Amino acid sequence: MTGVKVYELVEEPDWFSVLSPREVRLLEGALAYHTLVRPGQRVRVTALRTDGPHTPSLTDQSTSRIEWPDDRTVVGTIEAQATGMPVSDVSAVDVVVDLGGPPASLLRLERPPGRVHEVRSAVRARVPVVFDVLRQKRTDRLENRRLSQPIPRVGRPQTRGTGSAAGSPRAVLFGMHWLELGGAEKWAAETVGMARAAGLVPIVLSDRPSGHPDISRPVFDDALVIPLSHPMTGEQESRLLSDLFRRFDVRGVHVHHCTWLYNRLPWIRAHYPGTSLVDSLHVLEWRTGGFVDIALRMSNVMDAHHVISPQLRDYLVDRQGLPRDKVTLATLADLTVEPAVGRAAEVPTRSPGEPLTIAFVGRFTQQKRPYLFLRLAARLRARLGDRVRFVMHGDGELASEVRADHARLGLTGVVELRGTDRPVTDTLTEADVLVISSDNEGVTLTSFEADAHDVLVVSADVGSQASVVPEQMLVPRAPLAFLSEAERVITRLADDPDLAARLLLSQRARVDAFAALPRARDWTRALYERWAS
Repeated sequence: MTGVKVYELVEEPDWFSVLSPREVRLLEGALAYHTLVRPGQRVRVTALRTDGPHTPSLTDQSTSRIEWPDDRTVVGTIEAQATGMPVSDVSAVDVVVDLGGPPASLLRLERPPGRVHEVRSAVRARVPVVFDVLRQKRTDRLENRRLSQPIPRVGRPQTRGTGSAAGSPRAVLFGMHWLELGGAEKWAAETVGMARAAGLVPIVLSDRPSGHPDISRPVFDDALVIPLSHPMTGEQESRLLSDLFRRFDVRGVHVHHCTWLYNRLPWIRAHYPGTSLVDSLHVLEWRTGGFVDIALRMSNVMDAHHVISPQLRDYLVDRQGLPRDKVTLATLADLTVEPAVGRAAEVPTRSPGEPLTIAFVGRFTQQKRPYLFLRLAARLRARLGDRVRFVMHGDGELASEVRADHARLGLTGVVELRGTDRPVTDTLTEADVLVISSDNEGVTLTSFEADAHDVLVVSADVGSQASVVPEQMLVPRAPLAFLSEAERVITRLADDPDLAARLLLSQRARVDAFAALPRARDWTRALYERWAS
């Protein structure tokens, strides 16, 4: 077993070799949780797995039941106890931990139970553009309302707590969404490595259902990682946090899109006032408010907000009235590509007769709206014929619907579908144009990756995409207007290679200016060095 240990095994089992590295990490997280919330008791764990599409159940109330569905298989049993605690003679507490199914089985759209949700999902799958038109009209109403209303805040604390365990190993408590692919997750994982480099122990909690395919990445090797599953009991939640603060000198909490940890920041501030509380925010979510609204609610107990785009900074400061010195703009322009230094003034041009290659790169989710790219491809193919070709690179919960749409629209042989087994660089090397069809973003990392490959970006005008995409390449968010404007823009690019070259120079200038802004790596490195001192 690997990672930071807060428990010890009563006896080393002989069945660990049958688990994948991912399953071992999940089991380690479950053992850490159940021993931390039961100090002084032995915990006897029954470990299950399945081949079906079920997310792990590691910490929720169902783990106290010693029965399970028929499709689960018992992998083995194991006993453990928290380190540094005298163990009582009382018999062991039984816990059943379900490691869930393989990550590939979880790439499907989860929907709540009930006839209404079933009908809604069927309509969205069959007529996604009509569904999206209605969805965007609702988004427009909510956006206008949200822009005009202040977000209520929690009260400022008046108490003095005891602080965390001075003299113990210095640590950072991270709150993450889940341990899988994504731009925000990529940044969160990098900060874990930065904390370790600063001499701090990374403690990672995640709160969303997932198979956590990235939990076995080397960046988590020397971290204490506990993927939470819900609902947990309130008593165990407070014991988990209390014991972490008892064992470690938690210098700071860094929240990356973790609702559970956000909502417990007032409690942490009350009991451990010397701990610095910060977050990283990526995107405004007009329909739900999302993590930005949660951050605003909690701002009175927090020390700083890190934002990755000018749009977010302006919203928090100008619209919601946060003090400017509490909001730091530090970009992720260099997270996946090196900033361009001294690149040639010349831009590449297509050879005469070479088709314009148009690409989509991203997760197949409702936010990314892959169905719009497929319909745009159908329109452009009908209009331009063999003068255009298409590559669609990604995977995700809408994968089966993307494949069905691909066939229904007659795009077999027209749009090449590529999965995550192919490097994204292969697609960007071939592409002339990258289409970002999302209905919401912060600033997409793929915009910087595309620019590094001299690929023009055509994007829905969402988030802070205007910071890096030329005005002529921005198209409306509303789906029908998106399709007609994107078709018009790309047709012009196919007809006028010189226009494409001029726009690429304009895009370069915007990306370079954005990359010159303060960088998240620099801000975070300095923050962690202060925490470690």
